Amino acid sequence: MKKNIYRKIMAMTCIALGVYACTGMDEYKDLYLKDGIKSYTGKIDSVKVYSGHERVMIEGLFMSDPKVTGCMIYWNSKMDSMNVPVIRTDNVDTLRQIINLPENLYNFEIYTYDQYGNHSVPVYATGDSYGANFISQLINRPLKETPIATEKGLTVRFLPVDQTLGPVHTIVSYINLEGKKDTVHVATNQEGHLIENYKKGTEFTYITQYVPDTLCIDTFSSKVSEVISPLCKIESIKIHGYSSQEETGESNGQNGWAKHGIDNDITTYWHSQWQGQHPGFPHYLSFDLNNKHKVKAVSLIPRQNTDNMVKDFKVFSSKDGIKWDEVESFTMNHIQNEQQFFVFSQSVDTQFVKLMLENGYSSDPHTALAEIYFYE
Repeated sequence: MKKNIYRKIMAMTCIALGVYACTGMDEYKDLYLKDGIKSYTGKIDSVKVYSGHERVMIEGLFMSDPKVTGCMIYWNSKMDSMNVPVIRTDNVDTLRQIINLPENLYNFEIYTYDQYGNHSVPVYATGDSYGANFISQLINRPLKETPIATEKGLTVRFLPVDQTLGPVHTIVSYINLEGKKDTVHVATNQEGHLIENYKKGTEFTYITQYVPDTLCIDTFSSKVSEVISPLCKIESIKIHGYSSQEETGESNGQNGWAKHGIDNDITTYWHSQWQGQHPGFPHYLSFDLNNKHKVKAVSLIPRQNTDNMVKDFKVFSSKDGIKWDEVESFTMNHIQNEQQFFVFSQSVDTQFVKLMLENGYSSDPHTALAEIYFYE
């Protein structure tokens, strides 16, 4: 009797479990398989968003799924989109899609799909589009000094530039020896450049170019600088006069004389007299430029490796070498061995120039200069 009761209980339990299992399966089908088994296409791989000038380029790889026939790209919270057809081959295929966009930072959501409308899981990526706001921040790399043109060519030197916005180089546009427009690129890690085929007496302009990030496909330029007129060194000048020189000719005649101040050799120097008599300041040197020039500047190089430097000096001009008119006053920086440039507030039409050396940085009555150059 007891065995029959147990059998009935077991049978009823099995029936109940079967009913419950069937009910659970039906609910699963209703929840997850109502529209059939879901099929997903292979997602796009290795997605990169390249920034640009009011545009981006989206790049990615179609690796394994041959069923992919298209790609949907969404942005602006899916309010904007682009449909890109895809033709698969037996190899890995590449998506490179340009999208023109106003300046902003964009979040992209990318799906692949097949001919039946099945799509992949989303792939997310972010990228920048640069525009007028970014360009307004770009500045030209500043010139370190007024550019100088000599018989060797045009030398341009630049100050460092802020690296935050991604400067890459400065392009100098100039006229070459053949009279044609030419350019040279000066990298941001270069202080300067000698342009050997520059045509003296001509002007140049320059711009600095930027690449804001490593994935940018465009180069941005600062505004074109003002037109620059380089200083041109006046060649073949002669000594016109001097207050004194070291008559013994120091170093067996290799130094001391006035002519050593214009011999284009910074290892030689003019020195005011210091043996026998010791004439004190002011000292002067005057120069014949051979012809009338529009003189715009003078540069001085101190005697090398000495602290006995000129401090304050005045520039005079003369048309006949007899009557002199004061042009301007300057002060040399107390920096040894460095060429220093002094640009006049106005150019001076003259053939003769005099430097009146007022005092020095030491208590000595004498002084020296390695080289004196004039520019027009």
